[in-house]
Amino acid sequence: MGKLLRVAIQRTVNAIITIFGIIVLNYLLVRLMPGNPALSITPRDPRYGDLINYNFRLFGLDRSPGEQFLIYLQRTITLDWGVSYRWNAPVLDILLRDLSWTLLLVGVSTIFTIVIGMVVGSYAAWKRGKPFDFMSTGLSIFLYGMPIFWLGLMLQAAFSPSFRPFSWWPTLPNKFYYDDRLGAWIWDWAHVSSTMLHLILPALTLSLGSLAGISLVMRSSLMDVMTEDFVLTARAKGLTERAVLRRHIFPNGLPPMVSLIALDLAFIIGGAYQVEVIFSYQGIGYRTIAAINDLDYPLLQFIIVIGGAAVVIANLISDFILLKLDPRIRIA
Repeated sequence: MGKLLRVAIQRTVNAIITIFGIIVLNYLLVRLMPGNPALSITPRDPRYGDLINYNFRLFGLDRSPGEQFLIYLQRTITLDWGVSYRWNAPVLDILLRDLSWTLLLVGVSTIFTIVIGMVVGSYAAWKRGKPFDFMSTGLSIFLYGMPIFWLGLMLQAAFSPSFRPFSWWPTLPNKFYYDDRLGAWIWDWAHVSSTMLHLILPALTLSLGSLAGISLVMRSSLMDVMTEDFVLTARAKGLTERAVLRRHIFPNGLPPMVSLIALDLAFIIGGAYQVEVIFSYQGIGYRTIAAINDLDYPLLQFIIVIGGAAVVIANLISDFILLKLDPRIRIA
């Protein structure tokens, strides 16, 4: 227990250092972007010189880079993330609203990706060399190499009202996160059902590309375990193939999947940015593109911090899960 606690503390400290590195690098990269936010939000006309100077002082852009960095660092730690240059609203309020929609999209996509990917990969390994194995592997390789934005555009076109090859072919909404004719979102069946319907295409787009990788790795991992001596021993004892798969092969094939799922979170978050823009799904990704165009430093900086911290924390959690699942892992 003491050794495990030391490892937990060590990896937690490493994660904190990594997040701090993300915070510092994020500030430097954003500030190196060409352009000036004070000019981007005011008319570029000599007659508006006083307004431009006012915006410089208002946003603290007239201070030295060192002072701006200390203010940024203090606000990051205290979660006082300032005011958006473009929207003139607290950054935290904007991010909490957008983050709720992105978490819904990413959460549904991640669950679908993990469950379907692991099931397909397990069944393909069990039926290795059979038609299902060939078809699922080929389809997974095809989806894995497909650009996610192209997949989103194809699904958007395939289920649009203008494309109905058959009378029974369904049409699905392809923009926004619910029917805006319903007004402000409230907890009632009309809004919930509309949200679920609008979520189908974005979540499907985000899931198909990532579940392919999970399916392929799951298949490869289980096939490696199938060649181990303890699997041959279990079969020699008379256990059925289902029992061998459920009790011996599947549990021992899980560790690589835990690491892959944690790493895949970065792909899902990155893919969510593209999906949100394609489907006008106004979450964190959609807001990021707008912040880049507007040089909205406060909003852009903390969006990047949230995404980077989420990936680091996911990998930290996966490390703890791996230590629990597989005691054979050497603790350095």
